[in-house]
Amino acid sequence: MARVSVSLFAVFVTVVALGVPAGATAMAPVPPQDFVVGGGEVGIFHEIAIDARSDPLGGDPSGTVSFVVDANVGGQPVRLRFESPPTCLAVEGNRAVIVFPTFIAPIKVVVVDNGSTGSLADEFGAILFATTGCSDATGVAVSPLSSGDIVVRDAPSKAQCLDGGWRNYTDATGQPFKNQGVCIAFALGVA
Repeated sequence: MARVSVSLFAVFVTVVALGVPAGATAMAPVPPQDFVVGGGEVGIFHEIAIDARSDPLGGDPSGTVSFVVDANVGGQPVRLRFESPPTCLAVEGNRAVIVFPTFIAPIKVVVVDNGSTGSLADEFGAILFATTGCSDATGVAVSPLSSGDIVVRDAPSKAQCLDGGWRNYTDATGQPFKNQGVCIAFALGVA
């Protein structure tokens, strides 16, 4: 009986030391995603809340974008709330373009992440009756947030890691990739 207890104790210590719960199975790695998360206030835009995600090339957008805007309808001041899942998300470096449908027309949002809290204020802008594509931010004026923070993450795809492109990206902790292979492994979700 003592021998069985010692063996079970040894298994318990090994499982605890490895940090693996008994009976746990390995989870499949999750491929990296482009994303924009955060919110704030700026000018006529209030209650900005963004949680938009896509694959590294902008495919399969998901999440929600919402804000309240001060407007004038028929000479009366009103607050209009817009909220919808994105139809596209394009992230390049610290800038993101998001398009989402509304009951009036598509809205194009442009967000610029200017770094961590204490650095330059992040920027936000939106335009109604936008073209539905995320190809560019033309016509959208951005202004610094008066409060809040928005994080923009540009995750690399395998193709973006090639031909020196790995130098333009960071891993999930914000550290630059050491080489092309590490970038590709990250992009494939195996690192």
